[in-house]
Amino acid sequence: MAQIFHRMPDAVTNTQRIEAELTFSLDELRYEYPSEITGSETPTQRLRRLAYEGMHWRYPNGPTEKVKRLLEHELTLIGKLKYEPYFLTVRDVVAYARAQGILCQGRGSAANSVVCYCLGVTSVSPELGTMVFERFVSEARNEPPDIDVDFEHERREEVIQHIYERYGRHRAGLCATVIHYRVNARCARWDAPWG
Repeated sequence: MAQIFHRMPDAVTNTQRIEAELTFSLDELRYEYPSEITGSETPTQRLRRLAYEGMHWRYPNGPTEKVKRLLEHELTLIGKLKYEPYFLTVRDVVAYARAQGILCQGRGSAANSVVCYCLGVTSVSPELGTMVFERFVSEARNEPPDIDVDFEHERREEVIQHIYERYGRHRAGLCATVIHYRVNARCARWDAPWG
């Protein structure tokens, strides 16, 4: 660093002095999700109510004991980690899209969650698979879950505008991934950029 900042020798010294005074760690940051989606209920109460309503909707002939156990296990872990507002926010956005007839589908690790299935975020019952919920939400990782939802590309902008209107632009972030392909001359086939 001293070589890079040789024209400003105090820069490195001042940076080290400021760093030594910091009592804050980026590990302390937590996402803050909207509270307006809970109404008069606490996030825990609302998530539990919606998950149980969804369980009766998803399993009209009654859930199996395994589903009941999985749902309680997930709700307990989500509550312990205080992720209820996150699940409620995703459910709110998905419910909006479905109410507008916008095709959407939760995917990825969220497909391991009975809660996501009961909330209508995913469409395949995770009890049929072999993946464990802790791959999705884990105390050990101490990081929020990642719920991927794909929206119909022709109508994605409607969902984005809803998020801006409901939660405010100052509370929304947008990112995109552009996948492109290239010819790999050695193999004479199409490979993804990471292939």
